[in-house]
Amino acid sequence: MSLTHHSHLVRSMQRHENLPCSYTLRKPILEEKNTMRNYQTRDQIIKVLEQCNDTVLSFPERGPWGDSRYRGNCSGYVPAYFAWLYGAQCVSEIFAGSGTTSDVCRDMGIAYTGIDLNPNPLRSDIVSMNILDDNVELPEMFYDADVCFLHPPYPSINNIHYSNGMWKDTKGVGAFDIQEMSWEKGMKAVNHAIMRGYNSLHPGAYEVVLVGEIRSKGQYRSMFADLVRPTSLHQTFIKLQHNCVSDRGGRSYGRSDRALTGHEMIAVFKKPSGYEIAFIVPKSYKLDIRDSKSATWMDVTIAIINNLCKDRVHYTELADEMKGHAKAENNNNVDAKFRQILGQHPEKFEALGNGYYRLKKSCVSVAA
Repeated sequence: MSLTHHSHLVRSMQRHENLPCSYTLRKPILEEKNTMRNYQTRDQIIKVLEQCNDTVLSFPERGPWGDSRYRGNCSGYVPAYFAWLYGAQCVSEIFAGSGTTSDVCRDMGIAYTGIDLNPNPLRSDIVSMNILDDNVELPEMFYDADVCFLHPPYPSINNIHYSNGMWKDTKGVGAFDIQEMSWEKGMKAVNHAIMRGYNSLHPGAYEVVLVGEIRSKGQYRSMFADLVRPTSLHQTFIKLQHNCVSDRGGRSYGRSDRALTGHEMIAVFKKPSGYEIAFIVPKSYKLDIRDSKSATWMDVTIAIINNLCKDRVHYTELADEMKGHAKAENNNNVDAKFRQILGQHPEKFEALGNGYYRLKKSCVSVAA
């Protein structure tokens, strides 16, 4: 382990003292001593980001964020770039991993919330959650995020393991680890996560998805080509790879007609106003969120309130908006369902009395 790696470990332990006591960071191969690495200031980060002037992103340094030993993690300058580019005041993240984006947002003074399958998340602002379980709602701050960042596991790469590899599976959630799934099942799970992230966004917010081009066991697979598109692409970026484990040792494919992969792909989606979800998998569909199987009642409630564009909304108005839509077909008391959702989330919905509610902002930027 390098001195830099050890400084990440010290920094993580001192910075996040309220980690679950059952969590133990993986022991490094070698014990080394080094002073704690300083935080980056917002100005220092932006100085690096301003050097990017096109859609090819190249960050040779990963920065002092997260844990560089966590397989598959990317440079912290990647989520920093999109938070900066889109002027985000609040960032959400699915597949939060070692806490790289959490640390970046802390240094940039941006509010952050993330989720990860790890039963013992590595940061206090990351929630342990199985994104494939639609019975579990996303944290409320997801609905205020200006940018939702996803860097999902790459399915079927056999030499990388997260459950009982990067973290200990103390709750038996390994069956939902996308890294361990077949390509077909894993990409279906990745696309499900993308749809859930997109459903949570407010109009005008961005979903940023970083994925790889994979060559394994003689097969080449492109995650980008198989991605669901919840709306039309806003833009695509190429991220150049640096300092990858697979690059070490002068690896080559010999006389293969395939070159070494030196990049990853980034898809950006910008959510329009209204209810519509127009997605491609790979055929094109248009679907009202109120008819979507992947949308939760929380997703639908916030979508309706945003679409009504009123200072306050009565729960019966929400029920009226659901008439004739699939989400309400198997519910005999939609009024009661909306009252339940509104009552269960007082931090998101402000009760004004007599059955009226309005949205509250649960996202507050932190000081840089």
